Amino acid sequence: MRFSALVILALAATLLSLAAQPNGSSSKNIIHRAPAKQSARSQPAAPPKHPELAQQRTAKPPEHPELVEGRDGGGKPGKHAPTSFVLLYTASADGQIRSCNCTKFRFGGYGRELTLLDSIRPKVPDCLLIEGGDVCGDTGFQAELKAKVSAQALDLLGYGLIVPGEKELGVRGVRYTDQFKTKTAPLLCANVFGAGESKPRFRPYIILKTSGGLRVAVIGLVARSVCEPWLQTSFGEVVKEPSHVLPPIIKQLRPKADLVVVVYHGIVTPTSDLARVSGIDLILATHRHNQDRLFPSKESNIVSAPVGKLGSAVLINSETSTNWCLGRVDVQLGPGKKIKSAKHELFYLDRSYEEAPAMVKIYDIYNEDVKNAVIASSAAFKKQAEAMLTKRGLNLVQMRQRLRKSTYATSAKCADCHSEISAIYADSRHAHAMATLEKTHQEFDPECIRCHTTGSMTRGGFTNAKDTPELGNVQCEACHGPAADHVAAPAKGFGKVTEETCRSCHTDERTPDFDYAAAWAKIMH
Repeated sequence: MRFSALVILALAATLLSLAAQPNGSSSKNIIHRAPAKQSARSQPAAPPKHPELAQQRTAKPPEHPELVEGRDGGGKPGKHAPTSFVLLYTASADGQIRSCNCTKFRFGGYGRELTLLDSIRPKVPDCLLIEGGDVCGDTGFQAELKAKVSAQALDLLGYGLIVPGEKELGVRGVRYTDQFKTKTAPLLCANVFGAGESKPRFRPYIILKTSGGLRVAVIGLVARSVCEPWLQTSFGEVVKEPSHVLPPIIKQLRPKADLVVVVYHGIVTPTSDLARVSGIDLILATHRHNQDRLFPSKESNIVSAPVGKLGSAVLINSETSTNWCLGRVDVQLGPGKKIKSAKHELFYLDRSYEEAPAMVKIYDIYNEDVKNAVIASSAAFKKQAEAMLTKRGLNLVQMRQRLRKSTYATSAKCADCHSEISAIYADSRHAHAMATLEKTHQEFDPECIRCHTTGSMTRGGFTNAKDTPELGNVQCEACHGPAADHVAAPAKGFGKVTEETCRSCHTDERTPDFDYAAAWAKIMH
């Protein structure tokens, strides 16, 4: 009976351990609807570097309740009607809030994006910034904390609007839209309705007035294909086709706006329902339409992206993902403010952009929240496990001693026999992997420790920096496997490593420029 209980506990501990380690200048926009009441902001105050943010926070209520000042754009109001405007966008961040700072060419993060925006806005008086959905990623405590950070980031960066994707709407059973409702940028989605209701659940559109005076109406939509049937099953909501909801909205907006833009969180094809709707000037389709990435060359962080047509509308398929880059569409206007041409580019957020201090403050708060959650979860599990053992009449002292035994020996033991190899290891970045995380306060982040520790996600391996600090860093056993038995009885042939072993951490996403042969030459042993 005692042995059976021990086995059950060991299996439970392993499963829980795996589960606990988850994966510039302001402008004036006009909103033709009374805005929802905003709650007090809880994010850290922006430093003087961003005076436009402070101005937005102290803005007075509008004289006309139907016209509400918003955000976006930059520069001074122009004296003449604008002949161009710039649409900046992001989509499909999938919960990635910050660059992986341990790799030289890793892209992305809101901190770098804010720095890029600060360089664009003063030069571009007619500029709109749009989030196209799937900001959030998975579910769980870390995903919820990330959703909170994303909402703060979009607010700090001055987004003009957000069109929710299936991740925000609750495809995995957790709805994140409430995280964004408390912020300045409105959620737009014209085609999600409660069953039997005639009004959409979210604001359907917004009219943004750029600093140069251009009136751009933006309508938000989500594709039925990415939302049904789970949206109806989980939340009692239905998604109507664009051809059903758009015509009356466009008819209402055309006299008030110079341009009509549809942000569609879906995949657009020549036979899409959107193709049957007239009166649209530009469509921004923001759901990932393929898994291929457009990468810039090593000499530049900018890459050209396609521009298409759907009916009479200019079609821009979003090419951003995992928060690696910012999309930019430069639109030239002709007579009657019709779109004459459009240029589509991606600005990859590489290390040439420093992380803005205002965003780093938000990251630091997030990292502290993650640390506290990890430590609390570990303590709660230990308490629960010991209560179960006590209930079964087992000796806690003996059980603790047994469970403390690890199959990992640590690199210090390896050095006893492999001194030359140990010296090579000591000079490698692997030996200082945790220090890399500590610089950015990410040493408790479950998503980071996988590739910065030894035995993470395995029984007896690293759990967190407080409980198992001896297994920090990428030690010998991180690649060669647990060596306690090998230390006790050394034998040739132990711990064979292949290229695939290295690529379990050095993936195309984390280190797209990884050269296995060059990397192996540095640590060959």
